[in-house]
Amino acid sequence: MKKRILAFIALAVVVVWHVPAMAETDQDRLKALEDKVQALEDELQQEKKETFQDKKVTPARAFWKNDFFLSTPDENFWMKIRGNLHFDTKWYGSESKNPTHFDIRRARFDFQGMWYKYIYFRCQAEFADKPYARNFWADYKFADWLHLRAGQMKPPFSTSWWTKDNQVNFLERGVSTPITTYFDRGWWIWGDVLDKTLTWNLGSFTGAGMDYDYKRGDIDDSKDTVARLFYTPFKNQEGSPLQGLNLCVEGTTGKQQKLSDARFEGKGYGAAIRDDKFWTWEADDATIESRDRLGGELHYIAGPFSLSSEYLVVKWTDIESATLGVKEDGDITSWSTWVSVFLTGEKKKVSNFGWKQPKPKTNFDPVHFEGTGAWEVLARYTRTETEEDLFTKGILEGSDCVDEYSVGLSWTWNPMVRWQLNYVRLEGDPVRNNQGGIRTGSGDSVDGTKWVENEDMIGLRMIFKF
Repeated sequence: MKKRILAFIALAVVVVWHVPAMAETDQDRLKALEDKVQALEDELQQEKKETFQDKKVTPARAFWKNDFFLSTPDENFWMKIRGNLHFDTKWYGSESKNPTHFDIRRARFDFQGMWYKYIYFRCQAEFADKPYARNFWADYKFADWLHLRAGQMKPPFSTSWWTKDNQVNFLERGVSTPITTYFDRGWWIWGDVLDKTLTWNLGSFTGAGMDYDYKRGDIDDSKDTVARLFYTPFKNQEGSPLQGLNLCVEGTTGKQQKLSDARFEGKGYGAAIRDDKFWTWEADDATIESRDRLGGELHYIAGPFSLSSEYLVVKWTDIESATLGVKEDGDITSWSTWVSVFLTGEKKKVSNFGWKQPKPKTNFDPVHFEGTGAWEVLARYTRTETEEDLFTKGILEGSDCVDEYSVGLSWTWNPMVRWQLNYVRLEGDPVRNNQGGIRTGSGDSVDGTKWVENEDMIGLRMIFKF
């Protein structure tokens, strides 16, 4: 016992003797650290003085609000740094020549901003498949009713086509080129009038596609004129059952003089299933005198329910083939209608610039399995008809009539992540082809191509945006 008491006394003496020394050492270290911090601060201030002396500068702040922003405090200048990744998995029916595959559907970096509160810009590049410049434009806002935009962009035609890729309702749109426009280069004036219930659009574009396709600018002297009116007549009438009604009329007109092989007619036509073609060109030497488009749309939103219907027509004048010795007019029509319901109560938005998905009422946490996210069920029917004479006279090969049936389930975890699951069925009748009316496969697949009457696909997509 005495030994334990003596050991305790000895330990207490050692602790009492060391504590002042430890305290003194910590104080010295803290003082040294404070001196270093002050020296770094002095160095930083000197660097600022040397760099910005006699220069007027405005500091910028960085923050996150579902996008990464750089902005001046007065928000007169700001820029969003964005990007997205779409990763697809697709399974096809036993008759298809399309292989089950994994695909990086989209991989993009996107810079958007505003200078002086009236100059907007967007610079977007695609890195999936072959890299190319996508959206590259500047928009000058003189007033709400008058904007001037120039560069490479989507011409204002078809709300389905105008919906941004992160906001798409199905894996693929129900219509495609040449019924719709593609990215193009040109000028566009637009604005909001009638208390922002009507958006008007008028533009002039090459009609040939992107700079990537025709690097010198265009394929001929002719240009496409584009016009569009998007009207929400009851937009400002709170509580009205028609508040969510949206109407749209649109059209394009332009001389062609030549097939635009890269983006429009020369590629054939396919929609809903990206790897299939409803028809392809059999006449290799065909030319087109002019191409006009017309469209009418109706969109309606009532709480979690959405309905969209688009009737689009493309008309060709003087399709000529010297080899076949024929000269024909022709047209394609598409009527695409879809409905959607959010099981968790969210509500979509739609405008002149396409559909926009809502944020979930409660985010889903995949780590702790908390929250529901936003759950949506969808269904779509599209009928596409092409002039039958173009097939019987050997200009086109494939089906003059294709029906598309799609059902989908979407699960949005949070504003950055969304999953899409779609089942798509195509039914087409061949005109001069006993094998079938829909072309599956491609030259890139081991088994080549095959014409089938029906095509089935199940597709899963992960959308990640930042």
